[in-house]
Amino acid sequence: MPHAEQPRSELSQRGALVLVIAVAMFLFGMARTDGVLASVCLLVLLSFPLSRWKGRRNLHGLSLHTQGAHRAVVGQNLSLLVSLQRAAGLSVSRDLIIRMRAPGESEVRCVFALIDAGATACAETSLEMKQRGEISSFVYQIHSSYPLGLWEHGVEGHLDHRLIVAPRPVVSKKLALTGWWREGMSAWGASHAAHVGEIRGLRAWRPGDSFKRVHPAASSRSYARGQGLMVAETDPPGFAPRHVTVMFHSYAADRAIIRPEMFERALSYLIGTLRHLWQQSLPVTVMADFDGWLEQSCRNRRELQELSDHFSRVRRQADTELHELQRVQSQLDPQTSLIVISDMPFFHWQSAIMRREIPTIILPVYSRESRLNSRTIKR
Repeated sequence: MPHAEQPRSELSQRGALVLVIAVAMFLFGMARTDGVLASVCLLVLLSFPLSRWKGRRNLHGLSLHTQGAHRAVVGQNLSLLVSLQRAAGLSVSRDLIIRMRAPGESEVRCVFALIDAGATACAETSLEMKQRGEISSFVYQIHSSYPLGLWEHGVEGHLDHRLIVAPRPVVSKKLALTGWWREGMSAWGASHAAHVGEIRGLRAWRPGDSFKRVHPAASSRSYARGQGLMVAETDPPGFAPRHVTVMFHSYAADRAIIRPEMFERALSYLIGTLRHLWQQSLPVTVMADFDGWLEQSCRNRRELQELSDHFSRVRRQADTELHELQRVQSQLDPQTSLIVISDMPFFHWQSAIMRREIPTIILPVYSRESRLNSRTIKR
């Protein structure tokens, strides 16, 4: 068993109760010279060391393995195949309970009723990841109260399984609105002619229209009414910026309350923003204070995945200064669109935002509690 300890045995509640009653009845039988009662109680007492030996043998020769993905996202379930093998030449293992834990109080439980000698039992399960980070192993425990339930036997260990848990992507509603992009649009940031905007309506097909623009669902409904093909009309190209820089910082004024959960939430907004921009085929550069303001590109799926893995390991920068924010903004290309994300409230660093030719887009980070409260108030 990988990184396993020796089995431990503790008296269960049932065993403690039986032991007290057996001792009391044995003393009572000896006091009344009742040989039958004393003999029965003596047999019960002898069953304790025998059941302890049998229970510890029940945990010997076990080998635990897992199969699953090596990347996960916070809040999603990780599918795992747990297999438990019993070594040959031993007796049958019974009533085994396996618990596996990961950081963030994530736990999974599997039950194996019987495993023959030399056989392997498998169980499919899922583990909800609640905390980002890089995991090298799972902590597992194997419990059993076999036989008779007088003892609780257990063995603990570490099971090697490298896993990267990335932040859960969250896309801000403010970013999804087309109007905000038009405010933060470069005058020279027209996209390629082949790139089209968002769908704004449907119309009947006309000669010369490309069949790639035919809307299947609308055309099906149109044919059902006895009409022809329907074509999706889109906004003209040119509403997407040429280049976007996403700046992440943790600057806060003096005596500001720092909430670790807001940093985790802000990282979710950061990776969600990068994914949204990548899906829009926009070249993106990321600059963050926890990376020393190093410029990192996000132009394809591989770079997006590398950034997601990197964000699973970062820690909050506690000593960001105001002049650093101003210096980074002053070094940007005037024709670059800027998006700013922070885990601190906007009024703490509002004065650090410089006036630019292209207006800066501020993405506010909301906690889950604030969203739930706002929904409750609206209702």
